[in-house]
Amino acid sequence: LARADGSTAFSSDLYTVVAGVNGPVEVQRRDELPEEAAIEVNLRPISGVGGPRERWLETVLHAVLKSVLLVNMHPRTLIQITLQVTHEPILKWQRTATDISIIPTLLNAAFAALVDGGLPLAATTAAALAIIREDGEVIIDPQEKQMSSYKSIHAMAFDQHGSQLLDESSGEITVESWRMVATAARQACIAAMAPGDGDAAM
Repeated sequence: LARADGSTAFSSDLYTVVAGVNGPVEVQRRDELPEEAAIEVNLRPISGVGGPRERWLETVLHAVLKSVLLVNMHPRTLIQITLQVTHEPILKWQRTATDISIIPTLLNAAFAALVDGGLPLAATTAAALAIIREDGEVIIDPQEKQMSSYKSIHAMAFDQHGSQLLDESSGEITVESWRMVATAARQACIAAMAPGDGDAAM
């Protein structure tokens, strides 16, 4: 992205997101935080103007990104993260599933842009989308045709040590099935962060 300190385009089997990062930049006095940088996440849908769905997604992303950014290194400044959705599935699922399904692509795009922009980070992170099919099979990074039928859907993120940073889940979930999904998602995320894998898409 032009005029961005860091930018990237990230694609999964379902979505493509372009991310841009600016910062740390000056912030208006009323918005500055005395001991850390403020974080602003702006999500632009593929068309039209963002609504409650985009605001909720921005809140989810903000919480994860704040946990990995070393915000105390740049007090009284602002870090801006802009995410533009450029491709999404033709099929539309129920609203909750649609919300959850895009989170990993958004988070992976945002993190890659932060790295490209040279922002100080406390951890490396990766996110994965998972579904549990009606037959109990766990699928990581499902394709569009596999999204037509499932028992539950999960967006999870982990750091390089395997610590969980995000869990957004919906559907019929038991403790056992959640553990099974979390284990598979953790393994996929750690593998994606392994040296030499490059920018492997989740």
